[in-house]
Order: sequence, then structure tokens, then C-alpha cells
Amino acid sequence: MTAMIIDAHVHVGVSTAYNFSASIDDLLRLADDNGIDKLFVTDFTALIHDMREGNDTLGRSIRQHPDRILGYVSIPTMNFDNGALEEIDRCVHEYGMRGIKIYSYPKIPLVRPSVFPVLERAASHRMPILAHSTAEECEEMASRVPEAFLMMAHSGNTALARGDWMRAVQAAERNPSLLLETASSAVNNGSLEYTISRIGPERIIFGTDMPLLEVSVQMARVSGAAISQADKDLIFGGNMARMLALSD
Repeated sequence: MTAMIIDAHVHVGVSTAYNFSASIDDLLRLADDNGIDKLFVTDFTALIHDMREGNDTLGRSIRQHPDRILGYVSIPTMNFDNGALEEIDRCVHEYGMRGIKIYSYPKIPLVRPSVFPVLERAASHRMPILAHSTAEECEEMASRVPEAFLMMAHSGNTALARGDWMRAVQAAERNPSLLLETASSAVNNGSLEYTISRIGPERIIFGTDMPLLEVSVQMARVSGAAISQADKDLIFGGNMARMLALSD
């Protein structure tokens, strides 16, 4: 398979709403069982409950496993205009975090004036942003801040986005800076092949949504697709490694 597999969509912590509990050690065992080299992790506490506490918890895990764990600075929507920029800078300097995670709910949209400085700060640090949102919101953000590495979580294949991955592909066609992440609870036959035919393999990022989704199924979506090995290598890790300037 590819020389490096990077899972761009991983959660650590406890969630009663999503019925999961996973430690960093749990995640690393899952990664080892599935041949995944690096995990790009969001701390659930930071995303939903306490931004600084959760980011600090993740930061300590990065220090313990610097060769395996990449960290997202998780910014709750309510913090976009309340310490977000300072938190991004702090987590970059204290923990070497490499990305930013933002998350929307049906009643709490991401697109608001305060999100754009967050995107611009991410772009200034050359940090990819994983946005759990709709195709429409991601398209607006990508068009307003095209220099940002904006990744649409699940390629729009979520209940929030009404499960319409075609709208995600169309949004990516219109916005060359928008990337699509693969984790999906609905693995539509031919969807990855179609996406590559429309936007190419270089803008598709592998993710599993570990531990919420079954890791082996998410990997099979790429490994079993009717695409070239070179395309699989890009999706599994090459594209993310290029963005982060990582080497094998």
C-alpha cells in the first residue's frame, strides 16, 4: 500500500451523545491494527465543552507520541470571536498543532463574520482546516478565503448535509481550493471514482472518523476502489503529507 497512511479525521475523549469513549492508546491500537501511520486528532472536550482544557489534553498526547499524533486546534463555534485566534497561536507554539477543526450544528451555522479571521489565521500558519459542515457553507468559506486548506468532512455525506455527496463534488468543482475528506457512514458504490473523475485525486483526503465509524470499512472504501495505486497513495497519505511538508 502507500508509504504513509494518515487518518485526517479522528476523535479522542468521551461523548455520551455519540456513545463513544476512546483514549489515545485506544486510537493507536486501532491505527496499528489497520496499518495507519499517523492520526490527525480532535479532542471532543475542546470541540464541544471546554476549548482550552481539551486542546491542552490533546497537546500532552502529542508530546507523548510526536511521531504518531497530529493535533487539530479545536475551535467551538461560540469561540470564533472569543479567543479563537489566540488559542490557535498558543496551540501552535506550545504543542506544534498542525490543523484546525470547526464544527457546525443545524442551529449553529459556521458561516458568520467571525469565522473568516479563523480561516485567515489558519492560512497564515499553513494549517489545514477540517470543517464538519454542509457543501454550501464550505463553498462560501472557500470562496471567501481561497488561500486556506479547507477540507469538507465526510465529503458532505452526513445527516447535517442531508447525505448529498454530489453537492460536495459540485462545490469542489467550483472552488479549486476546497478539499474533500472521505469518512462516510454511507459508502455509495462508485462515489470515490466519480469524485476523482471530476476534481482529480489530489484534492481528496483520507479519514475514518475513528472511533465513531468502522476503520476497516473506511479503508476499504479507498483500497477497494477502481482507481490506480498512485491515486490511492495520494488519498491515503500523499496529499496530506504534501500539505504538511511531511516525509516518510
